[in-house]
Amino acid sequence: MPPPTRVDKVVELRERAEDHALAGLARAQATVTSASARLARAVEVTRRDGRAGGPVELWQVDELVHRRALQDVRAAEAALREARQREAQARDGYAAARQGTKIVQRVQERRRAEIRGEREKRERREVDELATLRFNLPR
Repeated sequence: MPPPTRVDKVVELRERAEDHALAGLARAQATVTSASARLARAVEVTRRDGRAGGPVELWQVDELVHRRALQDVRAAEAALREARQREAQARDGYAAARQGTKIVQRVQERRRAEIRGEREKRERREVDELATLRFNLPR
């Protein structure tokens, strides 16, 4: 079992923050995926030509439907751009959280190594004292 340090709680908090940032990144990536799918659907709708032979009034209705579909494409593109920006922000936030966690973990490991070294030094000293006492005993 590793020796406890004062940094343990800080490491735990940083790891929680990292997990939270990773979850935020996953949500942002899911948003990008859904925005991409929405854009693909909107583009597919605009590529369909529903006009058929018939009165001009119906062509006007079809043209209005097509304009609406183009507006949907523009809105989907804007939503995709925004989702990608948020994903980039979430990725940067996760990278910063991960970096902070690694730094604190290195401090924790260094402190644990110091504690282990001190314990080993203390044990060697005790063993040396015991050996010295046994050697100096009268026979």
